[in-house]
Amino acid sequence: MNRAVAVAAAAFLFTAASFASDIVSHAVKTKLSGYEQLTLFLKKPPEGRVEGVLCLCLLANSPDDVRAQLKRSSGQAFDFARERRFAVVAWGARRLWDPTRNWDDLPPSEAKRIDAKFDRVAYAWNKGINFFVKKEGIPPSGYLMMGLSGAAQYAQRLALRCPERFLAVHAHVASSFDLPVDDGATLLWCVTTGENEMGYDRSRRFFKAARALSYPIVYKAYPGLGHAGSVKATKLGFTCFEFALAEQARATRLNGGKLAKPNWAKIFESAEYVADVFNQSVCPKADAIFVSPESLMLLPAAIREAWIGE
Repeated sequence: MNRAVAVAAAAFLFTAASFASDIVSHAVKTKLSGYEQLTLFLKKPPEGRVEGVLCLCLLANSPDDVRAQLKRSSGQAFDFARERRFAVVAWGARRLWDPTRNWDDLPPSEAKRIDAKFDRVAYAWNKGINFFVKKEGIPPSGYLMMGLSGAAQYAQRLALRCPERFLAVHAHVASSFDLPVDDGATLLWCVTTGENEMGYDRSRRFFKAARALSYPIVYKAYPGLGHAGSVKATKLGFTCFEFALAEQARATRLNGGKLAKPNWAKIFESAEYVADVFNQSVCPKADAIFVSPESLMLLPAAIREAWIGE
């Protein structure tokens, strides 16, 4: 693991305090050689109702490593979960694809083989989540998910296969991306990277393909950043999560109190700003004619400051 990424991952998740609660685990068979089972870990708030779920795909060497990380956990992700009475579901990332190639870099036969492998992983993950829903009483959907580096590659591939589970996902310095699918437009995407990151061009291709399918996507490539963590990217990710939760609460109220997903198409169509994602600028929507269609991104006012980096 890149040292800068490892340090960023540790700072991203951990400080001295603890997120008090017992840890429950559940292993699911994947039927894949070299990745025979996927072990999910659940950490619920100390008491009372679970109000949501934060999914953490972690850079970890083994299930024991995931458990150890959760035992000593705090920091931004766990503070976020604790403040909102969210359960945390965590698992370790595994590489089942070429991190130097996108879906559109692969020969069709290889892409099909890789897709089939990760389809099995997604099925196993979904099965494990169903176990926690039934046995531990966590909500079945509306999840937030985040991942860094190889864990971001895993997270965005999972979100594309199980979009019904997620409200929003933040993938940072993912380096390689899977093919966007129509159903992915039902969740909010925050994709952050660096202009010096090895997968920068691949992230631009994902942004273009996702936008063509009307994804609600917040894309940011930070000047001077390589394959490393970023305080500004982390802030942008949590800002997107806050925005998604607020829009979900609004949609739920309009649905008579029954949980509902936001109408992302309508929300982004009415965004007050547009961003030029390649020239790092923001302007009012009325000035969108001055932004190249290739680099134009709709940007809601609630996310504007975090996208700029303020």
